Amino acid sequence: MRSGMKKSLWLAGALWLAGCGGTEAPTAPEDSAVLGESQSALEYDENLHCLVRTSSVRCSSGMNMYSYWSPTMNSWFIDRNVCSRHGGPVICPF
Repeated sequence: MRSGMKKSLWLAGALWLAGCGGTEAPTAPEDSAVLGESQSALEYDENLHCLVRTSSVRCSSGMNMYSYWSPTMNSWFIDRNVCSRHGGPVICPF
């Protein structure tokens, strides 16, 4: 292959890749809320959660699952089936 042909292929490839990019700079959404403003706190629901003594629970697989603090209940709570996909144990039976 001739060097002139290689140069033209390189130039064509560079132009093609340059065309894929954009010239507009990414901008932040104008109406974005401050972190935490639009997020509501997770509320304790006795059908979905149960009270635990600590801020985390260790599943049989060794994975730590973290619980939520409820200031109204003055206790930690966690999803009932939090360890179901990680080898158990059942944290709080129904």
